[in-house]
Amino acid sequence: MSQQEPGASDNEIEALMRLVHVIEARHRARPTSTLDLRARMLIQELGLNGATPILSVRRSLRLSPSTLTSLADRLERDGYLERRRHPTNRRTVVLALTSMGERAFAAEKDFYRHLIDDALLPLDATSRAHVLGALAGLGDGAAG
Repeated sequence: MSQQEPGASDNEIEALMRLVHVIEARHRARPTSTLDLRARMLIQELGLNGATPILSVRRSLRLSPSTLTSLADRLERDGYLERRRHPTNRRTVVLALTSMGERAFAAEKDFYRHLIDDALLPLDATSRAHVLGALAGLGDGAAG
């Protein structure tokens, strides 16, 4: 009897690839969002974590300093975020959502809520609970 190698099977990888393609296609087809992918990622990051030092955002989103600066400049100019001084370290600048940014984050959450609801519609309640539990575990693992 051979041991199964660690890692995901080809079927699991292909299932994940199909799911990612569906998510990407739905993002591209969104008629209501005028924000590009990087802008939405930054709004999601700040919506999930609150006001965050620029260096932490850059590391989390894996953006170059110049890319994050230009993105933050644009979102600040458009009213989605603001730059503030860190409350305990005045040399550190944090990014924070404005009320308009909070509304954009709420729209992002609503989009994902509909995406999950649509994807899980064919499942019974027990299977749905398992998938949602697994997603929560993945999110906790990625954040930790």
